Amino acid sequence: KKLMELGGTGSHTYWCPLVPMGKFLMYVGSSAAAQTKVSDSPAFGTMAPPTVERKSIMLLTNEGGKLAIAGEVDTGTHIGWIQHHPTNGHLYAVGGGRVRAYRVVGPSGLVEEFSSADALGNPAHFELSLDGAWALVANYSASTIAVLPILADGSIGDATDSKFHCIKPIPSLSDRQECSHPHQIRLAPRHGRFALVCDLGADRVWVYVFDASRGALAGAANSVRHLAFPEGSGPRHLDFHPNGRWVFVLCELSGEVATCSWDADEGILLHSSSVPALPQGVNPCRAHHSGNAHILVSPSGRNVYASTRTDGAIAVFSVDEVSGALTRLQHIDTCGVCPRNFVLGYSSSDGWVPSPGHVAAGHLHVGNQDSQSIATFAIDGAGQLIGPPSILSIPGVCPNVLTAPTPAQAMPVAL
Repeated sequence: KKLMELGGTGSHTYWCPLVPMGKFLMYVGSSAAAQTKVSDSPAFGTMAPPTVERKSIMLLTNEGGKLAIAGEVDTGTHIGWIQHHPTNGHLYAVGGGRVRAYRVVGPSGLVEEFSSADALGNPAHFELSLDGAWALVANYSASTIAVLPILADGSIGDATDSKFHCIKPIPSLSDRQECSHPHQIRLAPRHGRFALVCDLGADRVWVYVFDASRGALAGAANSVRHLAFPEGSGPRHLDFHPNGRWVFVLCELSGEVATCSWDADEGILLHSSSVPALPQGVNPCRAHHSGNAHILVSPSGRNVYASTRTDGAIAVFSVDEVSGALTRLQHIDTCGVCPRNFVLGYSSSDGWVPSPGHVAAGHLHVGNQDSQSIATFAIDGAGQLIGPPSILSIPGVCPNVLTAPTPAQAMPVAL
């Protein structure tokens, strides 16, 4: 393949093949190996941990669901989350205790960092506001959430607000829930007026009012908006149904998926029902990097998908159109160890309306963190996954987070 050298400074070298028009681009943020290093995890001893764990963002091309490695950027830190900005064409990520901004520097989709700011902790997740003016950050280890401004030139300013969550730990749960652990922060999609925080350590989904005029979060610790889960649940990630009335919360430690009603006007979240994400006979696992990981709702709203690292699988659910209750349809092997993050891609040709960024046709792409691979499933008309998946090996990169496919020709370029 023809390579284009784009330069760099120090150890930061940027390279990439030229990407043909009509293809889609995906970015993969790296991490370290997970389950294979944890002695009480299901995968410990089943394979040796990877010997190379690069700190990078990898660029992939996606053509009809077929992935190929297109390049890689040395970031100097492992990456916790990545998101495209809604308007300025830049890529934003968190890693090494900072929120980072990357610009596209060539027609290939390659990126380079041009700004960063202190996240006030070690972020596991962040979300950009609907207008792209703010980054809201969940700091897992520091028990904090923070708000940082995105300035007019795309750079990141210092934090304008933060919250510290203090809990009284339960001794029997102190193996994983010794303190607050915010794992994800999401803005309600209709108007972005409420921020929902999945706190694995506190067994809470905190609901804050977000003031986008000041970059501030408001909400007392005893607010009726916050939703408490049963002790030991460990809510990790959530996603919103397109109808705006339901929120699905994935609990890492209890192995369950909860359907919650959502009042978008008042910001009230209430639990309705729960189902296990794991099949009968497979018990939830509280070991690090071993429970449920990520959840997404299909753009049609008919299906919910969840990654279950305990048994290395994707669970597929149908959604009751009246109550939002879930029924598990499928549990399918990802053919790798520790399937953490995944993305969906759809086209309008199948009759489903794509959500922003979900533009590839009918596929689910999941990163197998310890196996250093990405598994791609085709999605059938009922929303179920067609196995076995195709596997892209990415030696030296433990995939921690993926971005949804974006048309290569639509990527803005700073020259």
